[in-house]
Amino acid sequence: MKAEIRQYIIEKLELDDDETIVMLIDSYTESLNDNTALLQKSLQSGHIAEAAGVAHAMKGASANIGAQPFFEVCRGIEYALKGGDVAAGKKLLGELLVLREVFLQETL
Repeated sequence: MKAEIRQYIIEKLELDDDETIVMLIDSYTESLNDNTALLQKSLQSGHIAEAAGVAHAMKGASANIGAQPFFEVCRGIEYALKGGDVAAGKKLLGELLVLREVFLQETL
């Protein structure tokens, strides 16, 4: 997935400086980790509107950097929570956690 993000940055953002690309992916990774933890905490605490907001922010960040799989899962979480289907949101959170672990194991 990091290779796809790298390609997106090169093609869509028109950046080809390796240092900048690594910095963008590192920044996205940090944000992903922080927001995933916040999303989990919000859901566990029953703060559904907050969780939906976090999912929305993650969806946007993922779209901006070309992380399509994260975009799709976060969109699903946001829509499920806004629609009142907390169980579906929690199920998708599980998918997000697996996806994140795979992403974290990848190298550039």
